[in-house]
Amino acid sequence: MAEDTLNSSPFDENDIEKTWQALDEYLTTTRYAVRDPETGKALEKNYQSMMAGRIIPGLTKGPNPLPDSGLMEELVQALQARHVIPASPILMSFGNPHTRRHGYYSCYPLGCVGDSMAEIDDMRQRMRTIYMAGGGAGLDISKLRPKGASVDAGQGIASGPVGFLADFDAVTGTTSQGGRRKGALLVQMDWNHPDIKDFIKAKNFNAILNRHIQNLPKEERPSDSPLRLSSMNISVNIFGDFWEQDGLIRLIAENMWNAGDPGLLFIDNMLKYSPLKEADEPRFSNPCGEYLASAGSACNLVTVNAARLARITADQLLKEGFKPASPEWTNKFCSYFWPRLSRAAGLACYLGNLILMYDEGFPLPEIRERTQALKPVGVGMSGFHTALILAYFGHSAYGDKTSIDFAGKTQAALTLGTLNVSAELARKTGHVYENSGFWLSHLSELSDTLSDSPIGPSAEKEIESLTKLVEEKGGFHNCLTTSQPPTGTVSVFLRIIDTGIEPFFSLNMSRKISDPEKGWITCSMKPYDLHDLFEKFPALKERTEAQTTFKLTPTEQIMMLAAFQRHNHTGVSKTINVPNSTTPEQIEDLICLSRDMRLKGFTVFRDGSMPSILSVSPQGSGAKPKYSDDNSGVANERGGRLYTARGLNLKAHVTLTNDEDKNIREVFVKAGDVGADINALFSAFGMILSTSLKYQPELFDNLVKTLKKVQMGDKVKIQTASGKLIVGDSLPQAIGLLMSHRKAELDKEPVPAESPQSSFDLCPECHSLTLQRDGSCRKCHNCGYTTC
Repeated sequence: MAEDTLNSSPFDENDIEKTWQALDEYLTTTRYAVRDPETGKALEKNYQSMMAGRIIPGLTKGPNPLPDSGLMEELVQALQARHVIPASPILMSFGNPHTRRHGYYSCYPLGCVGDSMAEIDDMRQRMRTIYMAGGGAGLDISKLRPKGASVDAGQGIASGPVGFLADFDAVTGTTSQGGRRKGALLVQMDWNHPDIKDFIKAKNFNAILNRHIQNLPKEERPSDSPLRLSSMNISVNIFGDFWEQDGLIRLIAENMWNAGDPGLLFIDNMLKYSPLKEADEPRFSNPCGEYLASAGSACNLVTVNAARLARITADQLLKEGFKPASPEWTNKFCSYFWPRLSRAAGLACYLGNLILMYDEGFPLPEIRERTQALKPVGVGMSGFHTALILAYFGHSAYGDKTSIDFAGKTQAALTLGTLNVSAELARKTGHVYENSGFWLSHLSELSDTLSDSPIGPSAEKEIESLTKLVEEKGGFHNCLTTSQPPTGTVSVFLRIIDTGIEPFFSLNMSRKISDPEKGWITCSMKPYDLHDLFEKFPALKERTEAQTTFKLTPTEQIMMLAAFQRHNHTGVSKTINVPNSTTPEQIEDLICLSRDMRLKGFTVFRDGSMPSILSVSPQGSGAKPKYSDDNSGVANERGGRLYTARGLNLKAHVTLTNDEDKNIREVFVKAGDVGADINALFSAFGMILSTSLKYQPELFDNLVKTLKKVQMGDKVKIQTASGKLIVGDSLPQAIGLLMSHRKAELDKEPVPAESPQSSFDLCPECHSLTLQRDGSCRKCHNCGYTTC
């Protein structure tokens, strides 16, 4: 393993700055800027001009409930420095003098659809109104009568709730959010509804249709996207005796495996662990599952830039002479970082409350009334993985025990910061949402989590003050203050590619933007707050690359999700990504694993679970690139499979990836709880194999022969997807045998079609069939458009 020593190679920060600024300007002018009502020309150039021209002036001229606190001045600085950012609806319409569709809120759970055509029509209209105001909707169809039930005094029969999904989907697909992006919808249904099996299988039609099209000759495939229910996610409400329904759990797992839907909403946990009283029914979701609350309420989301705050902290430690990755480094990092994060979270909560005080931007009067009674604010973070990397300098991997503890404490610090400001507002305004039983328990858990941390003593004093407030007044100004969204497009303004709490997908992502003279050009997106450190500390980059998304196990992802959910008031938007080789039985195991982890929502997406319709080709040339832009010789089209190796005292995860020519090009090895040094050796072993195969795939046979010779006496077993059991006398020997087995499988497979294993839809921005599911959102692989 390389040492953390400075590399003398130069780093040109201006190139990174220019790339991110170009993306900033493109997104601003194409989606967020105020436009001249006559010419349609964008009147704002970038994030800075939006802030300076209308958002900050609008905030400072408006109501200030805490004028002597200095919070307004701090908030202005945080917005200018990109430490805090509001969600897209604020950026799009706040302070816009020309729009008739002022919408300041992101999330609208609408509750149950009434069981009559008039009520169904009313729901469709409510959805349209919300989309036009820039928000996303969620609705529940559990109260609609089942298929075959009597209607019209016995003169007819009902089509059932599933029959209306296409109608709701059409409303969502044809009504844009604020005229800027496609609508977003989640539909939920109780597990014990008579039509639940039809609901579970509703989106499976997409996969079946796509497989049919994939088998057609190329000249017979449709020229446009025929996807059905492409504008909604669906989730099953589970509660009570659900866990006794083995057949239903299996059906859900099979459809998750096949189509990525349905997700699950844990209603019992939503009721038990919500700041909202049970009478207020905190059981309804927004499209991405981060706002779980009362029907008819709306939430404005605000994001804290954890990556930037972490980099400021790391720079401070380097300046003070601390050695990266030393015990002193991590302890001091946390003692500086968590108070910074907590204070920024308080400013984010303050911003959310300022928007509430404007008392405008509500699409419907009843939503305004309900929201003002509850006053929800949803503060979350983005760039968490960057913060984790800097806290341990890559020695703690996303999903290991140390990172899980760090995640829980980071969320606790963020939540504590929001409650401090909500408490100030309660004392000043007198408005309190009372639910003392929950709040006292919640504060006790925050205390337990932070007590053994470097900020334990100061946090304890803050919690004692908050506890006295709850004992006196029964609660806080806001019914809830935290929510973790996926933070899609706004993360570009924050210069973040590890969006939300997600791990890095890659350390070098690309996004296409349109240039008037050059056409579509590609911008390379690198971690803004890590890239220069990767140049200075090569080992840091290696350790970070070893913990990107597809090198993590599903269990590691679930454990991280649970760590954030514990101290989050509503929900955490995170999809559990699993490799293509995952079986329905394994997904069923993941569902059962999630049962006792206090999760409020659970979604699985299997890579390549829906065959594609058309291939992605560059610049419309019709030619598919064979190699990546970095000239590494690795083909763009890759497949991958994850295997688990088990020995007497060992459990390791082995991932093999292959290119479109059926060559194995990468081998990733991650051991379990065996210590950092041994795990690093395993990772280095995989890196050496991968580097060899990347540049000289013809070494495959010699590498396999060498690995097969390594014998240590302890048996290591690997169960393959085909049922074959591989047994080696050491982990290297077992990996060598596995590589031979996988290569033989690849050689027998038919030549793949001219497209990757992913389902594509028509992008509304560049009009290419390159819009693909990406977790809870959908992203265009041609121009970078995202629905988040």
